[in-house]
Amino acid sequence: MSFRLMNVSFYFASCSYVLICLCSALTYADDSITTEKPTKDSRSKKAVLEPVAEASTEVWAHRKMNMRFGMEFHSEENYCTKLKATVPFPRDWPEQMVTVLGNQLPNQATYEFRELNSGAIQALINVDALAPNQQLDVIISVEIEKAFIKAPKDPSILVYPKKTLKEKDVAWYLGDSPFIETKSRQVRDIAGEIRDTNPSNAWAHVEAIYDWVRNNIEYRNGPIRSTKEALKDRYGDCEEMTGVFVALCRASNIPARCVWIPEHCYPEFYLEDANGFGHWFPAQVAGDRQFGQMNEYRPILQKGDRFKIPEQSGMQRYIAETFTCKQRPTGPTAPRIVSVRDLGELIPELEKLKASTEPKAASAVNSGTPTTEAISKEPTEDSLK
Repeated sequence: MSFRLMNVSFYFASCSYVLICLCSALTYADDSITTEKPTKDSRSKKAVLEPVAEASTEVWAHRKMNMRFGMEFHSEENYCTKLKATVPFPRDWPEQMVTVLGNQLPNQATYEFRELNSGAIQALINVDALAPNQQLDVIISVEIEKAFIKAPKDPSILVYPKKTLKEKDVAWYLGDSPFIETKSRQVRDIAGEIRDTNPSNAWAHVEAIYDWVRNNIEYRNGPIRSTKEALKDRYGDCEEMTGVFVALCRASNIPARCVWIPEHCYPEFYLEDANGFGHWFPAQVAGDRQFGQMNEYRPILQKGDRFKIPEQSGMQRYIAETFTCKQRPTGPTAPRIVSVRDLGELIPELEKLKASTEPKAASAVNSGTPTTEAISKEPTEDSLK
């Protein structure tokens, strides 16, 4: 009897072992021929996209220059206290790197940087007190590395912005700005006429706007005027020509903005690549023909044309210097300030440039004035060593 029970136990133990082996084999076989069932997290993961290289700009021909920015305070015939001033200060951009080297800062003076909306920095300068007939200088020394910009290798693949158009930093450059009226009937009519020519792609559309401005707005120096006035009279300097280009782009739902450099400005426009990445491209409307590229060594002071400055009411087209102080006069002469913008080695080049363009300003019709010839001259192989 015990022998039989032992045989039965052995039989069941053998069957259990075989069953376990079969289950293990089936499990192994199932794992080897099937894939893991996708989870919710794995389905939500997408391939990481990058900007399309052929649609991007490229910087080249880098040049390092030492410059100085700041302000001179002249008390004249006054006891001055709580002197406060703001100075536009250059900042980093893809084509520009700014490094603060040091400062000339008296004991009674301090400064700090303040970033404003959409593309600008101010140096905030504070001076405790200044006796009559005294001068105090607050100077910040910097190294600016500026580069030229090459146009994209294949601009035809760029498209009108859609994915990034709702982003605040991009949408900011679609509305009106001081002196730039994007909703005027004349601006919209001209933008419609250009659109009705059916440009082959977004890049060709913006280039048609660019050519319209250069062919229809005569370059003529003068005080600042609005885009309405420039379109009515068909003339203006770099500010008006840039403003008209910006207005026509914005009326075509293409973001655009002004770029400010010493004694000049030019526009930038915004398009997207196939992966939805946005890119800003420069254009020289008042000067040598440069569309989508920029050969310019003058430092960028600010980008934009619609700034909110705490010390001023309303939107500002350009960030200028400001100055306030408390004073007790000892004579009739009021205190004053002198903005310091020392461009270093660019100064003789800029003077040469002004001398070469001023006599031609009155006769530069429909082609712009060559405002960048000297400073943006392409470097030779030796100069890049």
